[in-house]
Amino acid sequence: MSEQGKMMSLSAIGLDSPGLVSKITSRIFEMKGNIIDVEESCRRGLFSIFLIVDFSVSPHSWPEIAKAMNKIGDETGLKVVVGVYDEAELTYFGKKENHVVTVLGEDQPGIIARVSTFFHKYNINIESCRMIAQGKFFSMEMAIDTNRMNIEQGLSRREAIDRMKGELKEVCRSLNQSVVIQSENIYKKNKKLVVFDVESTLIQEASLRDFLERIRGKVTFVDHDAASGDKEENELQMLIRNARLLKGTPLRDFERFGEILQLNPGALELIGILKSMGFKIALLSSGFNFFIKKIFEAAGVDYAFSNSLRTDEKGIITGELQEPVITSATKSEILEFIMNVENIQPEQVIAVGDGSTGTHFIRNVGLSIAFKPDGKSIETDGILSSGQILNILYCLGIPRAELDKHLKSESSQPVSAKSP
Repeated sequence: MSEQGKMMSLSAIGLDSPGLVSKITSRIFEMKGNIIDVEESCRRGLFSIFLIVDFSVSPHSWPEIAKAMNKIGDETGLKVVVGVYDEAELTYFGKKENHVVTVLGEDQPGIIARVSTFFHKYNINIESCRMIAQGKFFSMEMAIDTNRMNIEQGLSRREAIDRMKGELKEVCRSLNQSVVIQSENIYKKNKKLVVFDVESTLIQEASLRDFLERIRGKVTFVDHDAASGDKEENELQMLIRNARLLKGTPLRDFERFGEILQLNPGALELIGILKSMGFKIALLSSGFNFFIKKIFEAAGVDYAFSNSLRTDEKGIITGELQEPVITSATKSEILEFIMNVENIQPEQVIAVGDGSTGTHFIRNVGLSIAFKPDGKSIETDGILSSGQILNILYCLGIPRAELDKHLKSESSQPVSAKSP
């Protein structure tokens, strides 16, 4: 064996006891080896370790090195396996393309089998798998390596990755599971900002419909989706027209209607937990400001942007909108403004919307989540199909036990901080 070829893999497994890592690594040091990769874990009293060691500068022969490494098993009681490590594998190791996949939903038999079979079909290697939550509610986190993934002829790697993600979402949808897929380097980035599209994620649909019906009892409101023509221009014109229709109406009447808006279960708890973890929170709404007033006041969010109606000195609506006017198209500009203020990068942002074209601002961020998407959706990193918005926390890798601590702490807060 050439000097360049003195690369060894070492695996050891057995019952855990103090000092195992020290004994293994000390023996490698004695044989003048350099550890270039290590992965160690201990779970329920079972110890395992995998190392790649470079012995190219060691004065010892390969048989001497192998004998010394195997002797570790006699000294520790571990099952030790050593072998020649292919340098081509080392090159591959440096090119790994890892993703983190979080699957969550009601537990049922066969979830792991279906997902792992899907990855096998694509020749995707599962590098690690751990349970985040067990019991009636199921959540697991997988680290996968897509570097050797099968790519259909004619597709670029980016296109193949996107197609794989789409198919995985369909597999999980058939299992009634939600799934979020993140690039590992993005996953490990320190996230700093969570931005919510208010109407599509935080407010209950039933109460929003009730709110709109009550307003229609006052004036003939125009729906953004009802008109034809250019969607972006159309939304702006509808906002202007609706503001004009409200001319002469006391603002307090519509603020009173806003009191019937109900939040999705767990919405304020989610914001409270995220803030306790150090996140900045931003709310975006292309509706009028009483959509977010309750959330802003109860949760104490950091940023809240919506449309405001101009009033005269008696509080009567003048029929004009205050500048700037916020539409689906301008939400991206607002998000960019917040990032500039906070001095953060897009990959440090988590954005949550319903995945519709009206929430396209969520695409160019570190983690994009479509909450209960309906109809044609834009591409997002993940889909949460259940009504439990708190499940977003599992996508951050927070185990159930840790989540329960946060929930307990949140439940001890004053009642005024709870959703009605």
